[in-house]
Amino acid sequence: MLELQRKLLGDRVRNAAFHKALKSAIIPGKSVVLDVGSGTGFLSFLAEKIGAKECWLVESGDVGMLAERLAAGNGMKKCRFVHAHSGDVPLPKGDVIISETLGNYALEEGIIGTMNGAREHLKKGGTLIPSSLRQFACPVTSPRLQKEIDVWKVGYGLDMEAARAISLQNMYVKTVQKTDLLDGGKAAKVWDEIDFTEENSNVREAIIHWKIRKKTTVHGIALWWESILARGVKLSTSPLAKPTHWEQIYLPLIESAICAAGDVLRITMSSDTSPDVRIRLRWKTELLRGKNVHSAQESDTQAGLL
Repeated sequence: MLELQRKLLGDRVRNAAFHKALKSAIIPGKSVVLDVGSGTGFLSFLAEKIGAKECWLVESGDVGMLAERLAAGNGMKKCRFVHAHSGDVPLPKGDVIISETLGNYALEEGIIGTMNGAREHLKKGGTLIPSSLRQFACPVTSPRLQKEIDVWKVGYGLDMEAARAISLQNMYVKTVQKTDLLDGGKAAKVWDEIDFTEENSNVREAIIHWKIRKKTTVHGIALWWESILARGVKLSTSPLAKPTHWEQIYLPLIESAICAAGDVLRITMSSDTSPDVRIRLRWKTELLRGKNVHSAQESDTQAGLL
């Protein structure tokens, strides 16, 4: 847990973005801030320094005890600590609710459920940070990432295909480069949009199409996200944006799709981060040539479990 906190606090792009968002939302001496999933308390400490009237830090993990020590060591006087899950205890209404529960795969830390619940504690006219989220997908045309994970042709006369079929139905955290992507990343498309001011489902689904302009091979799909923290404040994990501690997600294909000019690549994405599921991604890949499905394959992280 502390290693994760180390990465968060070392991410200057992230820290600056959240500081700017808090500064735009807090009215000094008046705003009550609820920090859901507060970790070390860093964001609440920023909020107090900006002028928040009161900061409520809600953290169910052991790091919440460390946050109390850090608050005392930094002379924080307006921080109130709640060592529980936000849905299990009564909380005051907040003028600003902040929850930095974003993962490499944006939804893996349960931010949809967290924000659905947090809205109940928001005063009328209050501010949610982040306010929205968009998820992007882009075909990967460089073999670099696939070669790193598809190591199952080991030689020695051994067939490891059964293990390979499991391994390639997983999502991988990778540093994706724009040179790995179709059209250098310009082909990226939004496959999911979430407005946190509304009730949202943990099940997200979309069908995305790409018209292939020239012969190429698609080895997998890269995913990343972009979040609006506050008006004019954006945080992105795009390979084309400033690097953060977050990386991108690589979804491999079991068999690379060899595309001709004029083909259409169709990806059906499905994500389920319901509490009883935790995280399940499915991606169906179809290569359309004319009116026909030239090739098709389906992957499911549930089939990647062993």
